[in-house]
Amino acid sequence: MLTRRRTGLFAVVILNGLLLPQASNASEFTGIASLTSEYIYRGLAQSDGNPAVQFGIDYEFDTGMFVGAWASTIDLQSGVGEREIELDYYVGYHYESQGPLTATVTVLRYTYPGQTGSHSYDHNELLLSATWRERYSIEYGYTNDLFGLDRIGRHWELRSEWPVAKAWVVSAALGRNDLTDIGVSEYLHWDVGASARISYFALDLRWYDNESPDGFAARIAAGSRFVVSISAGF
Repeated sequence: MLTRRRTGLFAVVILNGLLLPQASNASEFTGIASLTSEYIYRGLAQSDGNPAVQFGIDYEFDTGMFVGAWASTIDLQSGVGEREIELDYYVGYHYESQGPLTATVTVLRYTYPGQTGSHSYDHNELLLSATWRERYSIEYGYTNDLFGLDRIGRHWELRSEWPVAKAWVVSAALGRNDLTDIGVSEYLHWDVGASARISYFALDLRWYDNESPDGFAARIAAGSRFVVSISAGF
């Protein structure tokens, strides 16, 4: 399963196909270790243009329930403190029908161990996602405590992938991040790229871009960036 949200590298649906064992009726433990030239999330640069090391572990029960954790190095600074590590915990349920549709509900806890300053950015998020024929997916995220500010945040994302060769998958995504409740405009973000399995590793080459948000988000908006990532699953 592995987080059902993101790895900071590329869509989880691609990781499942390239690196991780296919889902079965038995309980399953999976993990992934990654190195990316930059960590970009929802159009925002989380590592200030620097490489990031990421690691995730996940356990899925045969009932469809799953739990896990995911971590990344980051580089975020503001007038109230700094954050250098993101550590997220999650629990959820994955439903697979007899037909082509699957659905997932995930509750996430974002935390930033060692964050400095008087304000805590820790917060929760509810993620709802659905996938059609393992190729087209839609995801909706909602929080009522965005960045620990007791404000509402919403996020939509559409993603699709297309196998183009035995080892290669091309994918693209379009998202909308709604931060208006904290005084930041809504903005679109998108990415397109290709991923391939090479022995025990997966390589991802991806182009990111976004509309220009205002407020604090303008300072960390990623803009047009090319990101190279390599991962190993277990």
